[in-house]
Amino acid sequence: MKSKMAACAAGMMLLGGCAAAANWQLAWQDEFNGAALNTAKWRLESGPGPWGLHELQYYTAGDNATVRDGALHIAARRQAYGGRDYTSARLRSQAAWRYGRIEARIKLPYGQGMFPAFWMLNQQWDQPAHYGEIDILELVGSEAGKENATVWGSAHRPKPGAPAGTVQTASASYVTPDLGWFNDSFHDFAVEWSPAAIRYFVDGRLYQTVAMKTDGSDGWRALQEPAFIVLNLAVGGDWAGAPDASTHWPQEMVVDYVRVYRDAAEPPARRRAPASAASPLR
Repeated sequence: MKSKMAACAAGMMLLGGCAAAANWQLAWQDEFNGAALNTAKWRLESGPGPWGLHELQYYTAGDNATVRDGALHIAARRQAYGGRDYTSARLRSQAAWRYGRIEARIKLPYGQGMFPAFWMLNQQWDQPAHYGEIDILELVGSEAGKENATVWGSAHRPKPGAPAGTVQTASASYVTPDLGWFNDSFHDFAVEWSPAAIRYFVDGRLYQTVAMKTDGSDGWRALQEPAFIVLNLAVGGDWAGAPDASTHWPQEMVVDYVRVYRDAAEPPARRRAPASAASPLR
């Protein structure tokens, strides 16, 4: 664990993933080496929602998120709490960034109803014209099958002229070469985010490039503004479906580290901004 960007030397260059690697400079990180969550870097968001996809969990501010053995453990449990049948945890970064390379090394859960995510949300998320979401990874678990070997990367932006809340989406999936499940070992997930594009990587492999209009038109501005990082393990909902008798409990999303790199050539004013105090309900 705690590997640096060795993946570049190991093969990213074949896919164009390291074209600007020499320019990346570490700007922020959490290696989760302490005995507790660093609240100067993360905020636990708690409550029953409503969350955006009608999920079933209650996010607690308790022991569903723990730091031990050099990693963050986010646990989903079948547990009655606050009127819900399941508990889990959701964290968001205290700071927001604009552009750079955002990456994490994660071992994902599996099973029917599991819905882990590592993503970024525009700090003006509550203003429809500014709602921008960069989903670096999402997985929809199942008891057995290709779903556990598949992750999704997406970019959501508002649709100008449409009713408030209407979004446009660019999305693609990545399937492990050997159909190995993402809960078997740690994997690296990253985006390289610039004013012109968002590039998605798994284990150093580029699998999607979302080109943006640099003038911010057609809703792209929402994906060119500061955003904070979110880590969460949801249970159930419109996409994942409810857990069933095949689901094993508890399930864990284990995060080895989260790192933010800046492009040394990028003007400092573009890089970082304080995160909004408001809590998003996705």
